[in-house]
Amino acid sequence: MEEGREGARGSEAFPRRYRLGGNKNYRYVYRRGKSFPSRNLVLIHLKGRELKIGFSVSGKVGNAVTRNRIRRCLREDIRRLRPRMKCGRYVFIARTSVVDVPHAALTRELRKLLDRAKLLKEEP
Repeated sequence: MEEGREGARGSEAFPRRYRLGGNKNYRYVYRRGKSFPSRNLVLIHLKGRELKIGFSVSGKVGNAVTRNRIRRCLREDIRRLRPRMKCGRYVFIARTSVVDVPHAALTRELRKLLDRAKLLKEEP
């Protein structure tokens, strides 16, 4: 039974080893990390040996359905960019204006934000 679920989404899922984890880790990145703002997102990055990624969408952004949709979009974009990302701890914070932005525009903004922060590895 476990194999069936893993086989369908195993390579496409956002693995647990890349998740930032609990509140303590988020607070640590907020305190020590460097901030990179954009129109709809804020990236806080802290150098490290492992790649750990977290997402923060405030209750001000909308109801639970809206917040989860935004989180899913961000997670999907990061899943595709993950092999190119440099190691460290990342927290992506969605601003309230992100509600009106289509997914394609959010993807472009996320990629530009990582480029501007110089957090993507050079392609050969």
